[in-house]
Amino acid sequence: MSKLKEVILLENEETLYQIEGNAYTDSPNPLVKLMTSLFRLFWIILGIKLKTYIVVTNRRIIRVDKKTILWGIIPSDTTVSTLNKRTIQSVGYAKAVRWLFFKTIYFKLENMTENISITYKGSMDEVSNIVQKISEIVSE
Repeated sequence: MSKLKEVILLENEETLYQIEGNAYTDSPNPLVKLMTSLFRLFWIILGIKLKTYIVVTNRRIIRVDKKTILWGIIPSDTTVSTLNKRTIQSVGYAKAVRWLFFKTIYFKLENMTENISITYKGSMDEVSNIVQKISEIVSE
């Protein structure tokens, strides 16, 4: 788990989980995924990267959206949102299947002001375990 320089930990705070998600598309449609893959390839050639992270600490949950240019050398746009554990209403995951073969797994988090859904790069077992552990942390 690489450390994000945008995440500044508070006193007595430690990182428990870090989830990296797909920031290019959240559509389960294979044609849309193909089209965004072509855009992504074009952006990579130009040196543009988009990444989304969910960082879970023992005190809060942080969402980081990063855009860098020149192959990650120069930071461009960065958005950091900090969520208090008490504001989280639900944590979960979803799976969408298109054309019998193409599946997409989503990590979902709802708070009082927004619904966060990022495409998860991993297996259903992994996201299920992470959601269960985050739920336990949030419900403390």
